[in-house]
Amino acid sequence: MIEPASSLIRPALGCVLCVALPLLAAETTCRTQRSLPSPPEGQAIVGPDDWLRPGNLRFGLAHPARFMPGDRIDPPARTERRSTPSRQIDVDRTQLVDPADGAARSLRHMLDNRIDADGVLVLRRGRVVLDYRRTGFDPAGPRLLLEATHPILAMMVVKASAEGLVDRSKGVDRVIPELGGNRGLGKLSLTRLVHGRTGLEWTPGEQDRWRQEAGWTPGGRLGVRAWLAARSPWPRSAEHGVDQPSGPEGELLLWVAEKAAKKPAAQLLCELQSGIRAQDTAFWASDGQGTPLADGLALSLRDFAALGQGLLDVRARPGRRALVPAWFVETLAGSSPSVQGLPSAWRGLGEDSAWQYRFVHPGGGGHRTAILGAYGTSLYVDFDRATVVAIYATHPERASPLLMASLQRTWDALAQAAGAQAVR
Repeated sequence: MIEPASSLIRPALGCVLCVALPLLAAETTCRTQRSLPSPPEGQAIVGPDDWLRPGNLRFGLAHPARFMPGDRIDPPARTERRSTPSRQIDVDRTQLVDPADGAARSLRHMLDNRIDADGVLVLRRGRVVLDYRRTGFDPAGPRLLLEATHPILAMMVVKASAEGLVDRSKGVDRVIPELGGNRGLGKLSLTRLVHGRTGLEWTPGEQDRWRQEAGWTPGGRLGVRAWLAARSPWPRSAEHGVDQPSGPEGELLLWVAEKAAKKPAAQLLCELQSGIRAQDTAFWASDGQGTPLADGLALSLRDFAALGQGLLDVRARPGRRALVPAWFVETLAGSSPSVQGLPSAWRGLGEDSAWQYRFVHPGGGGHRTAILGAYGTSLYVDFDRATVVAIYATHPERASPLLMASLQRTWDALAQAAGAQAVR
């Protein structure tokens, strides 16, 4: 059962970001603690072999530290006051068209039956206008983003490039010396990697081996980076089209982010937490060798929403020091006809949707962008309406045309309702 949490909202959920971001000029001291999974106790129903299977997803995604080693990162302490939100969006009276059959149905029905939402947080101008959660969902608990981590990694690489730390025209092997000497990688620029258009080819066997070496499934021996370094050759297709949103090449993106900034992933995350005024502990899962994983970042729903608010603030105040350059956010907000289409798994969003810097532009008019993860998890930012929609979900399918269409219509309905709520 999903129910609105208006009677349960804590004051800390009121205004996620009540002031403009002074961002990276602020304190950036975090506390990082190594975490190792505890041995299974008794006859545990969910174990390391099956914690990410469909029937266990809701528990597994919310408790990654029980199954994976990693780092817990506490953000810098915040002292600003947050006000309690006013009346929320009515999820029963808000109507939208169900893409399954064209019938008008309530927002509650869409969240419960089409998206399988566990928690939804909607901000308008930094204030919470909807805090909607399945019974037992904790908006402060870190939850695995899986491939939704990749756009955040792309932001980190772009920021390092803007600061003059790395040239995005360089080949991947120039930035990662451990992969040097491979002609295939020498022809792959950081720009293509950041955009997700590498053309790298991975066999089903390599996909399975990647999951093992990363630790998502048992059987790894080398660790994910040693396995990548030993790969030879690195075949690429001639077309260099849009790649899949998740896969081994994500590990290259994280490796490049660390090399470019000359900082470990935990420190990069600490800077991000400072920039978005994070409230909650994050977790970054690693392989057995202690290497952070590209699909391994876990943020609370509140901080996931704060990331979207951070992008809004960059565009509203481009002269301030920010998470990323203002031009980057402006690029995400628009839709260029020259930008290639989506990975096939996401094409239910519409034919005019686009994918750039691993962010999605949902198509149509207006200035908006989205981060898409697996199973319905997503972060939608509507720059015209100053609205952020953060959704954590555990849909039975990783992606489907119906799920994508349901997300698009839900995003738009929530953004419209948020605007209407603000003028009441």
